[in-house]
Amino acid sequence: MDLRIPLVALVGTVVSWYSFFSVGILSASQSPFHSLILSALFYFSAFVGRPVGAYLLGRLGDKLGKRFSLSLVFLFLFVGDLLISLRSPLLIISPILIGLALGGEWGNASVLVAESVESMRGGWTSVVQLSVPLGLLLSLTVILSPLSLLVPSLVSAFLIPAILRLPEPRGRLTGAQLSGIRSLMKGIMIKAGESSNFYLFTSFSIPFLVKAGLDLGTLPVLLVSVEEIFLMIPMGIASDLMGRRKVIRTGMLLMLISSGLLSVSVLVRSPVLVFASFLLFGVGDTLSYAPQGAYLSELYRAEERVMMTGLAYQLSAVLAGGTSILLTSISLSFLGERGGLLAIPLLSLMYVTMSVLSV
Repeated sequence: MDLRIPLVALVGTVVSWYSFFSVGILSASQSPFHSLILSALFYFSAFVGRPVGAYLLGRLGDKLGKRFSLSLVFLFLFVGDLLISLRSPLLIISPILIGLALGGEWGNASVLVAESVESMRGGWTSVVQLSVPLGLLLSLTVILSPLSLLVPSLVSAFLIPAILRLPEPRGRLTGAQLSGIRSLMKGIMIKAGESSNFYLFTSFSIPFLVKAGLDLGTLPVLLVSVEEIFLMIPMGIASDLMGRRKVIRTGMLLMLISSGLLSVSVLVRSPVLVFASFLLFGVGDTLSYAPQGAYLSELYRAEERVMMTGLAYQLSAVLAGGTSILLTSISLSFLGERGGLLAIPLLSLMYVTMSVLSV
């Protein structure tokens, strides 16, 4: 294993998430638009770009090599972040570029690492998964100034020559060798339980808690981010030692329990139970998220591995994550607090069941 590969994969994926989360923060707090709808569309375009990037840059990764595709990813990030930080009139295309980059980066980086090792693949690919909590924490700097996005922009520029100097492993990974729409749906459903619970806890829960009189700010999310930084790699290694299916299913069940505990904490108005539910969610999320890079890479045949791995990840994040937020918001709007209390564990149960049966 060339240690430059996991290092570049980690830094590149951190930069991708740093940029993506920053777009969300800016659209909500320092949007260049005076319209709430335009601000929402600004962020939504980044979400739309994710599966498109997974498909286009994934195909390029399969056909022309992952190094070439990743160099395009970092070029998109360099331009996208630069336009936002400088408040260029062209910044309207920035979230699209950043969404395309994130969509293509995760699949290429995960498969690049997975194909570079013969053993302990879960532990090595979990390094890529570590990027989410790191990127989330770093993105908070954009609250101070959009100029902070000059940092990921410059890092992306330096990563372009770095990625082109890496060796290009091809097809050394063995696994289920699946292909086609049905196998893509399998990958989407495997991730659905983790995606839905992740966005419920990191996005929906904050306004839900505030509405219920438990205004804890972003502290629970920050707590989970720090927790997952320490747990991610050990959970990836656990999937090598205990088996990926067992570890992922255990994580799904813990997330289901944590969603029920979150509803109970609101019902009894207990900040202590809120933090307990988030801490339990962090354990469950890392158990199910850490092995995903290795599991999805092992699922598909070499000729379309990057594209299928990236598409399964990004489509699940958009579909399961998006619908869970939408449905819980509708329940809270039309049925009140009790509707939200019921919707959270029921939606978690639906998506977790889907994932447990699909793994």
